[in-house]
Amino acid sequence: MAQSSYQGRFIWHELLCNDTSAASAFYTRVLPWTAQPFAPGSPYILFMNAAGKSVAGAVTLSDEARAMGTVPHWRSYIGAADVDAIVAQASRLGARILTPAQDMPAVGRAAMLADPEGARFGVFCPLNDSGGAGESGFAWCELAARSRKSALEFYQRLFGWELRAPTDMGGGFYYESFGLGGRDFGGAYTIPADRPMPTAWCPYATSNSADETAGKVVAAGGQLLHGPIDVPGGGRIVQFLDPQYAMFAVHSMTPAAKPTATATKKPARKPVKKLARKSPKKPAKKPAKKPVKRPAARRAGKSVRRAVRRPKRKPARKK
Repeated sequence: MAQSSYQGRFIWHELLCNDTSAASAFYTRVLPWTAQPFAPGSPYILFMNAAGKSVAGAVTLSDEARAMGTVPHWRSYIGAADVDAIVAQASRLGARILTPAQDMPAVGRAAMLADPEGARFGVFCPLNDSGGAGESGFAWCELAARSRKSALEFYQRLFGWELRAPTDMGGGFYYESFGLGGRDFGGAYTIPADRPMPTAWCPYATSNSADETAGKVVAAGGQLLHGPIDVPGGGRIVQFLDPQYAMFAVHSMTPAAKPTATATKKPARKPVKKLARKSPKKPAKKPAKKPVKRPAARRAGKSVRRAVRRPKRKPARKK
């Protein structure tokens, strides 16, 4: 059998939630999507892009799933030409089968699994090889794992993913990308010990601006988790929780808006009035000393001596 164009790639993303109407209202406000039923009267909702192509879906969690503690979340499906063979191999590699392979009328064949660390993912074989259905609305898919290395080794053996050299993000945090045919479409990281969170996949929808999307998320009742920030390789991302607490993310190639010139321009300084310089006060003239009159003899260079009068000797008396 010829290799399908979707083999080993993420080709569908699906939201499981408590209220599909509320989810539709949120995501169509945040992203350039519209929402419509899969078929008239169908409980399954399709999200459509601007070109009218389906990019993702949404369905209500079953009562049984909620009773088991399942909370709203997104799950991603990886393409497989032979779903049954992939399920069997995944089971041998330590995965759990959550939903056995089964046919879905007018859609294809799919199964739901949990990898050896517990992260859920689907395996999907569409009826028509449309060249990657669902990829047009998504840019990336990210795995939070207890051990990045062992988790990616599982998927590499299952789908033949090409693993790239880990990138040192600083502080002992490493991020590793993967892909096929030289094209990367996902990444994985080890959950830090100080962040208690479950292992899970998180899809990144494409967006014209991660920064604008972040603002819309908050306005629509969502909560920002991380970002918007620049990411290696280009673009910006933002991760958030929707109003039903399902984690989601977007990626855009649009850089952050730079401050306008008027915003960065320094205000003009007011001209400083120059004060007329006052001529410095001249020091007051000291009164001229009167010349001291000296004796003419001294002025002429002769010293003046005081005459010392000696007493006259009396003549001695003759005896």
